[in-house]
Amino acid sequence: MKTLNNLLATRPWVAFIDDERNEGNSIIVTLAEGWYFADETDCGVRGFDTVSEVKRDTSRNAVIQR
Repeated sequence: MKTLNNLLATRPWVAFIDDERNEGNSIIVTLAEGWYFADETDCGVRGFDTVSEVKRDTSRNAVIQR
């Protein structure tokens, strides 16, 4: 999907996006090494149901580097 590819290209803290919705799963986002979700600071991989959620929760304000 174009939007997911654009997010991957413009957010260097996102390492991988695997869209598994056609298999009945979710959109799996893996952050780059050393990056974590700000609301779960020990987590660098998360599943999302929608592209909107991916956009919101992988914004620069939603992740931290440590």
